[in-house]
Amino acid sequence: MIFVIDRRKSTLRYKEGVLELQEKGRKPQQIPLNPLEQVVIYGNPLVETTVWRVLGEAGVPVVILPDRRRPAAVLGSGLAVRLPLRRLQHQLAADSTTRLETAKWFVSEKMSRYVLPLHAFVGLWPEAAPACAQFADKVLRAQEQVNAVDSLQTLLGVEGHVAQAWFALLAQYLPEELRFTGRNRRPPRDPVNSLLSLGYTLLLSEVRQAVLRAGFDPSLGFLHQDYPGRESLALDFSELFRAGVDHFVLNWLHDTALDKAPFYYRKDEGCRLSKTTRPLFFTAWAEYREQWPRPDQSGEEEEDEELSTTPLRELLNGQTARFGAFMKQQGEKRGLNYDDSPA
Repeated sequence: MIFVIDRRKSTLRYKEGVLELQEKGRKPQQIPLNPLEQVVIYGNPLVETTVWRVLGEAGVPVVILPDRRRPAAVLGSGLAVRLPLRRLQHQLAADSTTRLETAKWFVSEKMSRYVLPLHAFVGLWPEAAPACAQFADKVLRAQEQVNAVDSLQTLLGVEGHVAQAWFALLAQYLPEELRFTGRNRRPPRDPVNSLLSLGYTLLLSEVRQAVLRAGFDPSLGFLHQDYPGRESLALDFSELFRAGVDHFVLNWLHDTALDKAPFYYRKDEGCRLSKTTRPLFFTAWAEYREQWPRPDQSGEEEEDEELSTTPLRELLNGQTARFGAFMKQQGEKRGLNYDDSPA
């Protein structure tokens, strides 16, 4: 369950197992802590210190969305106590060969998921089917290139070329009124980029929590470079699920009955959802994250076949477990010890 605070002059308190949102002139809204999986905050509500404490203890991530002066912020609990796994992560990241192999793993996994938004795109805009088929061929060729690259820079070039082609495909076929000409951000300048940025931010907060829960160091990535303040491993994992966000945004824009002004634009904020439209978006997002589509990686999927779905949290837990197994495999190849059994 996600909880969105989008009201001015509100106060969030904690009382005996529930969060209580208080607003002048309104009946307090109570939200039980146990089923809570994410808190999203717009604006500047007053939040008591105890709320931050219980959310941290419960491992519930909080996303504070950007305002006119500050970017989005993601809060959550601290590192899990699994030193052997984290030590192995640092050893593998320090080895240039292993780092490249691990970065290839992330890119290969990401490319295998383009089938999700392609599935949506062909269904919603059938006239794009030939171009989608060409893009799918491009992805297959890029996956072959990934296996052969011998440097991280070249790998990033292959991945970036495919991403650029994907957004160029969207720009060619999305309706003109959406004004999408390619990916842009900070701030987003059109409705599609506004929704992609919002979806990627919400995704990142859940990915970060899954990475921490699994015992990894979120700051030490393999595909994304080290940078002060950047949680590179969380960004690496986010790449694997961005196709799911693209799939959601395409469907939401196509299927949602919006009013005449669903977005607003300010020079310093860029394009944003209007206050009246935000509940529509978050209601759909809350449902979608419980039924996140899974790509069929058998290569036998039919275009009109419905995608199987799983809650996002379960997919994240499964993906971090797969990554842990991959890391141990890489460590064994290089004679690195990994033992997380109790002393």
